[in-house]
Amino acid sequence: MSCVDDAIARLPKAEIHLHLEGTIGPEALWAMAQANHVALPVGTFAELQRLYNFTSFDVFIELWLLMCACLRTDDDYRRMVDGYLADCARQNIRYAELHFTPYNHEKLGIGGRRALGIVTERLQNAAANGGPVTRLIADIPSESAEQSGPFTLALLEEEANPLIVALGLGGPEMGFPRSQFTALFEQARTAGYFTVAHAGETGGSDHVRQAVLDLGVRRVQHGVRAAEDPAVLALLADRNICCDIALTSNECLKVVPSVSAHPLRRFMEAGVPVTLSTDDPPFFGTDLVREWRRARGELGLTLRELWELNLNGLRYGLAETGVRRRLMTEFKAAAAALAPAWD
Repeated sequence: MSCVDDAIARLPKAEIHLHLEGTIGPEALWAMAQANHVALPVGTFAELQRLYNFTSFDVFIELWLLMCACLRTDDDYRRMVDGYLADCARQNIRYAELHFTPYNHEKLGIGGRRALGIVTERLQNAAANGGPVTRLIADIPSESAEQSGPFTLALLEEEANPLIVALGLGGPEMGFPRSQFTALFEQARTAGYFTVAHAGETGGSDHVRQAVLDLGVRRVQHGVRAAEDPAVLALLADRNICCDIALTSNECLKVVPSVSAHPLRRFMEAGVPVTLSTDDPPFFGTDLVREWRRARGELGLTLRELWELNLNGLRYGLAETGVRRRLMTEFKAAAAALAPAWD
């Protein structure tokens, strides 16, 4: 292993665009389906694995919802969190913001509030015992917003959840302009939450513009299609709106033809702050260490540039300022100890 590869593996990391449900891999999904007697559209594990070769975002969403329907017991949720925490330990991820969609668990699982309670307790216990600091973003699926929007906003207004910091927006973009959700986002900010949104992944640069101007987001998940319009890139830079990039996800879902063709560096050159994340790592056969290595090997980012993107996870993260300042100090001390790798 090279000095740089060793540093990438050892450095403390922040990841702020990750779906907690999306950390369930095919092995865990198959086991849950078998244990909970959930019918899958395949007869063997090998056939299930082949479903992970996505031809479009719609195919991905079908598998995503199928996976949510397999979460049927309290222990399923605990195992989901524990599996994620093990990945954090393996990669030295010390801060994370996790998207979680309570409405899907209300509709398909054990209930949104019950699921959220289990997840929150497990994450809090981990942090108290030396695990990563985590915060939650409660997502609204755009395709079900008429129902999921009021449900999620009621949850945010009624639950004193110590980890939820923001309202998010996921699901398909086509047919669901971001401006359609303005009232919900205003309500969330009134309730004291930040807002973030997926935009510019399957929708065009106009969706990114709407997320910034109409939804008032603090960050954009993906935002890749903003590269199609210099004015939207300038808007992101002028408003200091961070885009949380997931290289392999964008490649697998055909947002970009390849990682080497990804406009990440154009964002950086335009003054748009960016971070690196995995989105749904086992769905795309990746992890955060691999994303760093792909950014270095296929886009030519230096270790110093990667480190700045990593620190952006703390600069633009939504946890309390004191928490992020403490982590920043710890991160910089760890980087100083690896000084030879920077050259």
